Amino acid sequence: MNKMNNIFQKRNSNLLTLVMSTLFIMSMTSCSSDKYNEDPYFYIEDQMTAVTADASGILQTNMKAYTIRSNRPWTITQEKAADWLHVFADEGEDDGIFDIWIDKNPNFTSRTGNLIFKVDGQEQPVMFRVDQKADVPGVTIVNAAAGYTVLGRGTILKVPVTNNVKWEASLSASDWAAIDSVGKDTVYIKTQINDTNDPRCVTLKVVGTGSYSSLSSQTIITQSTVGIIINEHFDWMQEGVVDSLYNYPEVNSTNWSTVEKNYGWTTLGASMYGGRGYLKVGKTNYGGDLVSPVFSSIEGTKDLIVTFKSIGYISVGGTKDDGVLNIAIAGDGFISDHSTKNMKINNKDYNVATFNISVYPNSKNQENGAAYDAWGQPGAKFSFKIKGATAKTQIIFVGGSAWGDALKNIGQSKNRCYFDDILVKLDE
Repeated sequence: MNKMNNIFQKRNSNLLTLVMSTLFIMSMTSCSSDKYNEDPYFYIEDQMTAVTADASGILQTNMKAYTIRSNRPWTITQEKAADWLHVFADEGEDDGIFDIWIDKNPNFTSRTGNLIFKVDGQEQPVMFRVDQKADVPGVTIVNAAAGYTVLGRGTILKVPVTNNVKWEASLSASDWAAIDSVGKDTVYIKTQINDTNDPRCVTLKVVGTGSYSSLSSQTIITQSTVGIIINEHFDWMQEGVVDSLYNYPEVNSTNWSTVEKNYGWTTLGASMYGGRGYLKVGKTNYGGDLVSPVFSSIEGTKDLIVTFKSIGYISVGGTKDDGVLNIAIAGDGFISDHSTKNMKINNKDYNVATFNISVYPNSKNQENGAAYDAWGQPGAKFSFKIKGATAKTQIIFVGGSAWGDALKNIGQSKNRCYFDDILVKLDE
């Protein structure tokens, strides 16, 4: 009897499973049928049907996103293939997002691309038009108005030149400076040692050739007297855009141009950035660092004075980062006029002097007035002395009480700071 009951229960269980499976399949079919019984629709939010980009294009990191509203599968193709126009994703179903980014236009003519949308295989009547403006012929010395300063010891000065036409360079009459070579986007100027008591100047001029001979740019190069080891205003650093510092207008050093990297300012970590005429270190939960070039012009052992400017980061709403700055000496020498403590930087022990950053730029609230210049405040300037420096000496600036990931959970875990006007000279 028990055996018969077991058989009956097993059959009932199998029958119930079959019924439930059938109902599930019917419900799914019904849902699918209901969905596609609706009238098809397709549109882009805000009724966008076109975009216009400057000749500089749209970086993939800043690509423009557009939202599709639909109840059918859709695809995106180009009317005519254009390798300068990029789209992702190019297919989807129902609501979705597609992104556009555009390469720089190297030509002096504008260009246009059209995107075709198909919904359920049916081409839509309205295309999405992408226009890009033409590039403008030009040859310009970067930061020409500010001029350039070269050390008195005699060296090779690298002057960056933005250009998209053929050009040539020349110097005003001089017996101490000459053009060593001209690269694709750089003029290399060789200078003699300045053993006089005064600075001296020469003018560099770049001019377009052929039909672009009306294009020109010039700048003044000033050579310091002997005794200046580094005199860095970061005029050559022109990454990012001109914007409020709270909007993160800088570019990570890994993406700098070869010319900019060749100036020798490096980092031991992964959080050093360049803006328009300044450098920045640090990000949330990470203590960034800035490493100077070696003091290659020093002969023997020298004592030095270092001055520099540094300001802290403030958010758009007015929240200030921690303002701790630690400075270490790599290679020979040590900081002689400030007390030091041990700090681990990139898994190596250093003696560091600690400075407190107290000057911050305005937030969006304009706390200090629209005319406020944070870099010009007395509190933005710092100095220290190095004893026993050699040609192997470097300075390491660290934003925060700890280097790298170790900054997490210390203070606010944020200690971003900016640097400019770094001067290293003999302490005579």
